[in-house]
Order: sequence, then structure tokens, then C-alpha cells
Amino acid sequence: MKPALLASIAALASLASCSLWLQPQPAPLASAHRAVDFASYDLRRVGLLPLSGKDLDHPREAELQTALRFELGRRAPYEIVLLNEADMAEIDSSRPHERGAYSTHAVIDSARRFRLDGLLVGTVTHFEPYAPQSIGLELELVAAETGLVVWSASLDIDTSDARVRRSIVSFQERRLDESGESGDLELMLLSPSHLMRFAASEVARTLPSHGAAVEASAGR
Repeated sequence: MKPALLASIAALASLASCSLWLQPQPAPLASAHRAVDFASYDLRRVGLLPLSGKDLDHPREAELQTALRFELGRRAPYEIVLLNEADMAEIDSSRPHERGAYSTHAVIDSARRFRLDGLLVGTVTHFEPYAPQSIGLELELVAAETGLVVWSASLDIDTSDARVRRSIVSFQERRLDESGESGDLELMLLSPSHLMRFAASEVARTLPSHGAAVEASAGR
């Protein structure tokens, strides 16, 4: 076979292989809203508070918080600072918000103490670790400057849903473990850890950049 023909075949094979990775991702399963003036906030360091939720024990809460920090950190144009229970012990977090308006004292105190420009507050609305797995997650970004929510996201997924399974397949195709090998779908559908990583990724995909177009209003 002529060298030119071999080169053409190799090039076509390479393009075909690349096209698998260039397939568009499914739309995020999470929904999100941001303030009309989101871009005006100077966000450089944002704290991620410990998550709340009655269906999560402490180890899984910490695992999901870590997953969120990783996935948000990959997309956010600012530093994500992980805060734990000890960090928050002296701050009144028993009433973090009332009708969406966060305690100004708690936000300002946290911001000053940890040199933060905002706080991410998350709630797990439900969590089912056994097949078919499901999880509900809400996350809000509160600006230290005003104490108002400037971005929020909500996710509610059930792995028995075909759309969710397709998104999990897409996630697995694009995710490389430290070993360089993709995860297994069936394993993920049985693993609470994999489900939490996927949920964190879906929420992080809705995180806006400072130059993004406005989707919803929640102004100052």
C-alpha cells in the first residue's frame, strides 16, 4: 500500500476517533439562576460551607462537599475555599437564611474571618444510596458585599430515568480517572460516591463566568 494512502487512512481514523470526543454534551440536568448584576461582583475567594441534609451522614456529607469543591474549582474563575464544622463553630449558622435573605451578620463575619468574597451554601434535599439511586441538591452563592443570593442551582435526579443515564454515560466518557481509564457505568449506578461526583459535576456545569449572559434576575 502506498505511503500516501496509508497516511490518508490514518488521518481519517484519527478524525473519527476525535469526533467521539467532540460530540456535544447533553444539557445540564441542573437548573440555575443568577443576578442581573452578577458580573459586577468582584469574586476572588468563595467559601463552600458544610452541606446540610437529613439523609446524609457526616462522611458522605464531607465526601459530597469535597466533590463539589473539585468540580466547582475546575470551572469557577475564583478560588473555592473548603470550610468545615470547626471553621463555622463560632459563627451563627443555625439560621443561615430566611426566605432567601441570608443573615448579614453571618455572611460578613464569615467573609472577614476567612477573607472571602462570597459563600456557597448547599442543601441535600434527598439522597437514596441504593439502586435506583437518586439525589436532590440545592446550592446558593451569597455575596459577602450585600448578603444576597447572586447565583443558585437546583438538581433532582433519579438513575432510573433514561435521560439521567444518558448524561451519566456522557460524563463517564469524558471523565478520566487518575489511572487514565474511564469509569464503568454499571459500577457508577451502584456507587454512591460516583453518583455524588456526577451530581457535583452537573451543578458545576451551570456555574456562570463573569462574562456570561444573564438568565434570571435576583438583583441587589
